[in-house]
Amino acid sequence: MFPYKGDSFFSCKAEGEKKISKQVIESIDHVKKVLTLKEFEGDLVNKYDNLKITLHIETKGEIDLLCWTMEYERPNENVPELIKLLGFIVDMTKAIDDHHETWF
Repeated sequence: MFPYKGDSFFSCKAEGEKKISKQVIESIDHVKKVLTLKEFEGDLVNKYDNLKITLHIETKGEIDLLCWTMEYERPNENVPELIKLLGFIVDMTKAIDDHHETWF
C-alpha cells in the first residue's frame, strides 16, 4: 500500500465558470493498480452524494488499459448524470496518453 493519504485539489473552467473539486485519496493498491478518490468538497459535492472515482490500470503485454469508474448518488431525478465529467476524464486521459507517447 502507498502511505500517502493526502488531499488533491483541482480547478478548471467548465461551461464558462470556474469549477472546484477536492478529493481525498481513499486507497492506492500498487499490486492491483487501483487508485480510489473520494470527493469531499467542491461543486460536485453540492449536487451529488457519495462521489467516488476509481482508476484501474490493466496491463496487457506492453499496453496499459485504463478503466475509470464513477460511483455517485443523485439526490433526485432532476439532477443530471455526470456525462460532462466523464467527457472531461476521457479528454484528460487522451491528453496524458499523447504526452506520454512523446516521452518514449
